[in-house]
Amino acid sequence: MNQSSAPASLPRSLTSLETWGFGFSGLLLWLGTAPAMHAALGSQAIWVWLPGTIVGILLNLQVKRLGMHFPDVAGGTPNYTTRLLQRFPVIARYGAIGYLLGWVSVPPMNAIILTDLIRANLEPLRIACPVMPLRISFAILPFIVAFSGTRTLGILHTFFVFPAIGFLITFCLQGIGWLSLAPTSPGLLPDAWTGIAAIDWMKWSFIAVYAVYGCETASSFVADSRQPSVTLRCLSVTAGFIPIVYFAGSWVVMRLATGSGLGDSAFLNLVAAAQPFWGGLAPALVTFLITSGCLLSSATAVSNCPRILYQLSKDGYLPPVFSAVSRRGVLEPSLIFTLLLSLLCLVWGDVARVVMVTGTGYLTSMMAIHWGLWVCRKRPETQWAWLSLGFFGVEAAVLVIGGLAWGWLDLVIGLSLPLAVGLIGVWLPRLRVAPFQLTWWQQRDRPLLTAPKADWVALQVTILIVLVCSAVSIGWLVRAGLERHSMGSHMALFSILLITVAFVGVAIACWTSLPQIAAITEAREAVERTLRDLQRTQTQLVQAEKMSSLGQLVAGVAHEINNPVNFIYGNLTHVRNYSQDLLNLIQLYEKHYPNPVPEIQAEADAVDLDFVQDDLIKTLDSMKIGTDRIRQIVLSLRNFSRMDEAEFKAVNLHEGIDSTLLILQHRLKARSDRPEIRLTKDYGALPQVECYPGPLNQVLMNILANAIDALEESNAKRTYQEIETQPNQITVRTSVLKDEWAEITIADNGPGMPEAIRQYIFNPFFTTKPTGKGTGMGMSISHQIITEKHHGHLKCHSSLSTGTEFSIQIPIRQAAS
Repeated sequence: MNQSSAPASLPRSLTSLETWGFGFSGLLLWLGTAPAMHAALGSQAIWVWLPGTIVGILLNLQVKRLGMHFPDVAGGTPNYTTRLLQRFPVIARYGAIGYLLGWVSVPPMNAIILTDLIRANLEPLRIACPVMPLRISFAILPFIVAFSGTRTLGILHTFFVFPAIGFLITFCLQGIGWLSLAPTSPGLLPDAWTGIAAIDWMKWSFIAVYAVYGCETASSFVADSRQPSVTLRCLSVTAGFIPIVYFAGSWVVMRLATGSGLGDSAFLNLVAAAQPFWGGLAPALVTFLITSGCLLSSATAVSNCPRILYQLSKDGYLPPVFSAVSRRGVLEPSLIFTLLLSLLCLVWGDVARVVMVTGTGYLTSMMAIHWGLWVCRKRPETQWAWLSLGFFGVEAAVLVIGGLAWGWLDLVIGLSLPLAVGLIGVWLPRLRVAPFQLTWWQQRDRPLLTAPKADWVALQVTILIVLVCSAVSIGWLVRAGLERHSMGSHMALFSILLITVAFVGVAIACWTSLPQIAAITEAREAVERTLRDLQRTQTQLVQAEKMSSLGQLVAGVAHEINNPVNFIYGNLTHVRNYSQDLLNLIQLYEKHYPNPVPEIQAEADAVDLDFVQDDLIKTLDSMKIGTDRIRQIVLSLRNFSRMDEAEFKAVNLHEGIDSTLLILQHRLKARSDRPEIRLTKDYGALPQVECYPGPLNQVLMNILANAIDALEESNAKRTYQEIETQPNQITVRTSVLKDEWAEITIADNGPGMPEAIRQYIFNPFFTTKPTGKGTGMGMSISHQIITEKHHGHLKCHSSLSTGTEFSIQIPIRQAAS
């Protein structure tokens, strides 16, 4: 395998708070869809939101379950779908790209909405609004921040998302409370209920899916989260907020935004709904909600989409160039591709048609995941398979009937677009252009040892002077223009400027001060990492030297034992034959001379000749069995040490497993305090596997010894009778995966381990054993042997009271290094 072109892993740099912030931003999508649906359907819109809310909750819980089984998969829902639809790669890629297009269109649509909102607030002040520059600026603003790293965008995002979600939840709950309790309220329930036509339901369900299914974005950041399990917990919390926002919030709009002339304006409808209980603050707070919803959902899209492309590339659905990761964890080629797609949507400019076209791809991606859940209904990571099949059928009807109701041309374009984008993504890197190749990005990202620029400080100071002077000048001019207006009339504009300036300020800092801070942080982390690597290398060298010395000692002892044992084993056959001949001769003498002389008779009685004749052959047979056993042990020692074989070769893995088990046989046998540990071997038909036999046997020894240690630890808390009732068991299985990988799984029924311990077991010096009984290097070295030396995977699956299972996966044929 060419390591220089291997896809890099995402650094686990995001805190759980930052991933939760990205996860909550999906709730803000309601702000753009609910008013438009209310304007079209009135009170009938609630019949669209009710089933959508239920399916959205179930989808969140299902995606959380998938994330628990695929904690190293980036991109979330669409990339879990590709795991479910591995047998249908074309459908899997189509669905994933359809999901991508749904989020790619978010930044340009939000840019248009924000520009229109600013223009609406500037017109009363008679200030001209530069429409196109503003749209472009808002569209690329989150990308500018994202190029400095996801953490920068994540921190900025988190700073505003929680106040925004707080105001949104307050709007929904306070609105329901006001409708229920206020004397001037029109009442919580309408005077009369009206149904909804099937065609209208399907038409608007087409749009509702775009919003209500989009609350599972926290799953996209599991692969680079410091605490994956905590990140996934966000999906459960978000699922609890879905009915509050999408159902209760829509109910508030339905009952209170009833004035004429509101149209489909999100601002006007939300202000009308909020004024009864928020009063004069309603315009400013609603503006803050819409502005934050636009910029924050755009930031989520900019962070989410590159991860989808990265994982598709890593899984082989797209070319390797999309898997390029910079030292700061920026997915630069994927981010640039996302930016280009977003700008194409912005150039189109028609929000309604962009929503329709990209929403078609998003709906097909939801159909793909529900179909995948049905196809994999027997796998442990899926639940509610029959419901998923039903959802798939309903979504298919919504796609066809609802899509045609919006327009057949947009439906055709929407269905074709994922295919076109997929073909472009596959075709472009085939061009002989350097930026389309993974190696170009990897070489570009290598640190260069160049002298620092002498004028860097001057440049920094100059930029800061320009920024400060510009800010003061703009503030002075704006204040002069606003002096003739009351404070309340431009509070909405202030809300827009507050969040926008924060994004712009961070974007500017990303290209001025933050690179220096990041460089200092990287240097510090590099030094710390180097020290850790040196410490680990030192320990590994000591461990390797011990293993090498032990291997040489074992091989030497095996060789020294083997010579005399072979001498004894080889002569035993002759001794048995000679003894049999002598016994035959004695029997012949007894036949022809039945009455020997008294001296011979006395000697025969003294040695008990009859017993000797009967037992001699049995004794020799027992000696042969014993020497066979010694020869097997010697062979196992030689197989385990592999000191007499080439370092890299094709071997029978079952021989190495059997040799390791034979060496550990004494630990499996019954003892006074416990019965034997039952061993189950379930060997598949493995071909010869290219590997380093000695190091691989070391991995097997470490895992099996740890399994026995875990069982003995659990036995300390149980009686002999309890162990007999639920006996200790170790299961070793082998199999072939996809005709390319050999897998060895070693499972025990011991106490297991919680997630808080499991995620650290491959870290150097981490051990759960008492002081003096473990160095904490065994599993770390095992992980290094499998992943670096064999280019494979070593995974651990465990939970309390269910035991532990280790899975070793290595290629059957190693690529040339």
